[in-house]
Amino acid sequence: MLAKYFLAWFGMMALAILNGGLRNKLYAPLTGELAAHQLSTVLLVAIFAGYFWLLTSLWPIASSGQAWRTGLMWLVMTLLFEIGLGHWGLGYAWSRVLQDYNLMAGRVWVLVPLWTLVGPPLFFWLRKEH
Repeated sequence: MLAKYFLAWFGMMALAILNGGLRNKLYAPLTGELAAHQLSTVLLVAIFAGYFWLLTSLWPIASSGQAWRTGLMWLVMTLLFEIGLGHWGLGYAWSRVLQDYNLMAGRVWVLVPLWTLVGPPLFFWLRKEH
């Protein structure tokens, strides 16, 4: 099952890239960069929630442990992708790579990696019989 969720992560990245493109083309010019960042973060968390719901319908998670392993795998993959793309792929300085995680500056991107961690256990819990 973990292999299916490994492959599903690439769908998450496609959704994230699409979301970023829409942010840059549609509403960032109207709202400004910070508001667009905040809005796109909230939208991506919502989009991922729908994606998680779909995935857990197709491939039910068997246990809480499996759910946490999936979330941890997705978290690590997401952070490696962001760091790899930002620092080594695009040549950004570390300060630029980490700026989206600065809550004190209104940057809320940290919600996305956290959601990749806790989403699978949450949807496991929501789907299991109580």
